[in-house]
Amino acid sequence: MKNFIGDNINAIRVHFGLSQDDLADAIDASQTTVSAWECGQSTPRKANVLKIMDALPGITFDDIMSEDRGFAKRVLNKRLESSRDDKWTDVPLYGAIAAGKPIEMIEVEERFPIPSTMHDRYPEAFLLKVSGSSMNRVIPNGSYALVNPTKDVVDGKVYAVCVNGFDATIKRVRKLNNGFELSPDSTDPTYVSKTFNFNEPGTETVTVIGRVVYYVLPFDWDF
Repeated sequence: MKNFIGDNINAIRVHFGLSQDDLADAIDASQTTVSAWECGQSTPRKANVLKIMDALPGITFDDIMSEDRGFAKRVLNKRLESSRDDKWTDVPLYGAIAAGKPIEMIEVEERFPIPSTMHDRYPEAFLLKVSGSSMNRVIPNGSYALVNPTKDVVDGKVYAVCVNGFDATIKRVRKLNNGFELSPDSTDPTYVSKTFNFNEPGTETVTVIGRVVYYVLPFDWDF
């Protein structure tokens, strides 16, 4: 069955430059709830639809719940009517970044389009290819994560980090008094959190690259 409600919610969120966390915060829901709507695993109750309408100016009931008059179809029609350059901006795409076992991050000489609204919001952001399933509840394996460079950490948010100076990984990060805790967000329970305690001799260094604020799918994506 076609997931037009999830497509509408995803299109609305992208239009306003919001992450799933941002939309969840705006309507007093959880990120996993928003993700379930977009993936078609569940549909929003009327109360949640009204909250989205209240939180986002100009959004109507049909924008969310209609297939023919839904937001996703309107966005698609507008894209067909307008030039690609007005709606999309190419940004640097760098090499694979592990969302599982850290692997060496290798730069790729390539650029990939993201919505211009996201580029305007995060002009310094770049894309990193995700490899692994330790974050598959929020970021699919093989997708391109948009990383906004920052050294600041908001506990529990998703970041790209370097481990020991050259390996890169994506995890939920919690800053400790003298270290970091890196936690997966996966459907696979074999992925576990790891603590880096800098008080302990031999602990690998952890450097925050930036916060993951969005992701896009490659053109050859296969569902």
